[in-house]
Amino acid sequence: MNKLFAAVSIVFMLISSCAISQIKNDIEIAEFKKKMDSERYTLIDVRTAEEFAEGHIKGALNIDYFGATFSDEISKVSSEKPVLVYCRSGNRSGKAMQIMYDLEFKKVYNLRGGIKGWKAENNKLTTE
Repeated sequence: MNKLFAAVSIVFMLISSCAISQIKNDIEIAEFKKKMDSERYTLIDVRTAEEFAEGHIKGALNIDYFGATFSDEISKVSSEKPVLVYCRSGNRSGKAMQIMYDLEFKKVYNLRGGIKGWKAENNKLTTE
């Protein structure tokens, strides 16, 4: 029984630490826009190609989180340059951000609320 309790406790701590590290770099739209304007960055949209085609933030690269080659494609992005990442709601991009940290990216920021939040504040999208 004690071993089971210890194992469950360890799993809980690991899950909690992942959630904490993810929350730490979730940023609001205003800060995301400020970073877009002031820093050299790579902007990555991790939605599907179909979602991307419906409208995305200008200058974004599309690397589908659900794609079979996501890890390979994301590892081709410079890990030295700051990365801004987003998806539909912030869930996939939060998971993508964790993968990027596992791949030793230096700075990754996730758009809290994703493209849904971006559109809700009447920010522009492009289909080009």
